[in-house]
Amino acid sequence: MVTQEVYEHMAEWWKFQRRHECNLFEALFKDREDVTEEDIVAIVANVAEFFNMPTPEIISKCETFAEVLLGDNADKCELSYNMEMLKKTGINNNDAFTLCFVHEMAHQMLFHYRFSLFCSERWIQELAADMTAGLYATRHLLTTGKFKYALSRQKYSLTHPDGKLRKEIVECGRQNLERMRVDGNTIMDIVVRYMPIFVYTHYDTLESDYRKMAYELELPSPPPPQPVRIEDLPDSNLIKQAVMKHKKQKDKDNENNR
Repeated sequence: MVTQEVYEHMAEWWKFQRRHECNLFEALFKDREDVTEEDIVAIVANVAEFFNMPTPEIISKCETFAEVLLGDNADKCELSYNMEMLKKTGINNNDAFTLCFVHEMAHQMLFHYRFSLFCSERWIQELAADMTAGLYATRHLLTTGKFKYALSRQKYSLTHPDGKLRKEIVECGRQNLERMRVDGNTIMDIVVRYMPIFVYTHYDTLESDYRKMAYELELPSPPPPQPVRIEDLPDSNLIKQAVMKHKKQKDKDNENNR
């Protein structure tokens, strides 16, 4: 007979086994935690301390998932986030939020560095921040599945490379930390050292995605959708049947009330 204690140990074991799995079910429904704004403040403070940075001003309103306002002076760094938008993508526990903010703060640490590895420096900076998150996850024994899933759902754009490549570089960072006892500066040194290797081995993918993105930007905007008249739908359409039934019942009720 399986006791409650044994069941709890089994549940913890399976949680450990799936900690880096990247899929919708694990991201949105498993291992969710109630992360508060106070938790966010503590997470950001811990990340800043590890990387020997001033704690940024935290703003809980943002039009995107999260972003950092960069500047020459790290003391004036601002970090903003959208809690609800992040949770809908799978960023819904402490580890996932931590990696999200590691990514954003990596931008501040790399603010003055130029990789010059690809025609879009912004894409490379995003990949470097993703690799930083992967390295940080290994250093602090954090799960990466939810964070990788959230990234993998994003399509390439002017500012970000495709999510599949971003997911891959997080995993690359996670698996390539040579020593566990490293500090923030060492992690950033590893990022600078490994980025050329990753870019050159994935250059064809980067170039192909960039060409697709540029081509799509030149396409004309699709026409706005036309309104659909219920009466024009075929009689076999279930929506039309339900609406017409409701309309007839309403007309009948109005007639009876006269």
